[in-house]
Parts: sequence; structure tokens; C-alpha cells
Amino acid sequence: MDPISARTRPAETDDDPRWAQALASAGRAQGARTRPRLLTWSWVLALTVLALAGVLLVAVLSTEALVPEPGPSGGWEAAGLAVQGAGLAVMVGYGFVAWRTGLFQAAWWQPTAVLSRAQRRSLHAQVRGRAAVDPARLPLARAQARRLLLQRDQLLLLVGVLVQQLGRAIGDPTPSTVAFTAVATGVLLAVAGLMWRQGRRAARFLADHPDPGSPV
Repeated sequence: MDPISARTRPAETDDDPRWAQALASAGRAQGARTRPRLLTWSWVLALTVLALAGVLLVAVLSTEALVPEPGPSGGWEAAGLAVQGAGLAVMVGYGFVAWRTGLFQAAWWQPTAVLSRAQRRSLHAQVRGRAAVDPARLPLARAQARRLLLQRDQLLLLVGVLVQQLGRAIGDPTPSTVAFTAVATGVLLAVAGLMWRQGRRAARFLADHPDPGSPV
């Protein structure tokens, strides 16, 4: 059968030159290898802000003055704006830390970009433990795992978005605003859970298949 047809892509063989190109690119990879302490403190501060925002929202919703016609008050409006500002600070702070430490480049740089979608899926399956690890592709699988692990810290951006949405609900605690905040929180938590799970799998893969030339 012809390896190329009108409904299929070119057949991918084990000697596909894209593998060699990606492996050569992975061998020249440079990027963040250790987790900066500043990033750890960023997480501590971000989660503290998130907890305080949640407590404030509960206080707003439990205030008798907001029943039966919930609406914004001067004090809650100011508190809501302050919380929104804190959420923005979380996002800007993460961007600054990621830029200074090279995390953006390390997280998004892809030696596997030259590979086909099917080839990238095969590497991802190896990282997730759903396929046997190919020793010839191990450097690329490590690069994929390291990228997923670094991207986990980008959850700080979602924390900032969530804090901002809580701030809107605090400043304007109407039923529609609170309902939208609840839906947005659920969606963001689902995305965060998926990213965290991928990061854990990547960390486990790197621990099981350590790179002698890297501390990660």
C-alpha cells in the first residue's frame, strides 16, 4: 500500500529524520534546571491571598445586611477592589519571577516541535506511563516531562485570575456575580487539577528516568 494517500498523512518510520532533528535540539537544550526559592515564596503568598479572598467572600455572603436584597456597600466595594488588585499582583509577580529565572523559556521551549502530532503523542504516553519507554527517545521524553513539570507553576496565573474573580464577587455580591464566580471557580479548579496531575506524572517520570547531566 502506498504510504501516502488522500486520507492519510505520510507514513512515519523509525528512521524519520524528525526524530534525529529533535534529539539534536534536545542535546543543545539550555534552561532552568532547579526550582527558584523565589517561586516557592510566590506560591506561599499567592495561596495566602487566595485564602484571605475566600474568607472575605464568605463574610460578605453571611452578612445580614445583604439579605434579602444583596448589593454592594462602600466598604465591600473597596475590599473587592483591593482583592482584585492583589490578584493582578499575583499574576504580574509570577511573570516577573518567571522572566528573571528563565522559566518562561524553559517551559515553552520545545525540542519536540519538529515532530508530528502522532510522534509527540507517543512521547506523552511514555511520560504518563501508558507506553513503554523507548531508550532511543529517552532524551526527548525527559524534555517533554521537564516542560510539563515547569508548566505546573503557571497555575499561579490561574490563582491570580481566581482571586480577581473573588474580588468582583466581594465588591458586587449579587446572585448573578456569585453564581458566575462559582462556575468560574469550578472550571479553574478543574484545569488546575489537570495541570497538577500532569506535573506529578512528569516528576515521577523524571525520578524514574534521571538524566545524569541534570539535577532535575
